[in-house]
Amino acid sequence: MTLYDKLKPEIKDKLEANYTKYATSIDYIFNKLQTKDRYSELTIDDVKTLNTFADQQIRSIKQIDLMYGDHLFNN
Repeated sequence: MTLYDKLKPEIKDKLEANYTKYATSIDYIFNKLQTKDRYSELTIDDVKTLNTFADQQIRSIKQIDLMYGDHLFNN
């Protein structure tokens, strides 16, 4: 199962809602998620991009959730 498959539905919905404005960036992150199966395989920049285009407020995310991706993925 890829990270794309594990992506929480509300996160995927937000990315899809932003697709018309940011197609290139969202295509990049979707492609990345479809080729990885562990959160630890993503770079810091990948996580930053994912959070940005999914409208996630980094300040409100707990450090442990950011470390393990629990705010983005179903484990």
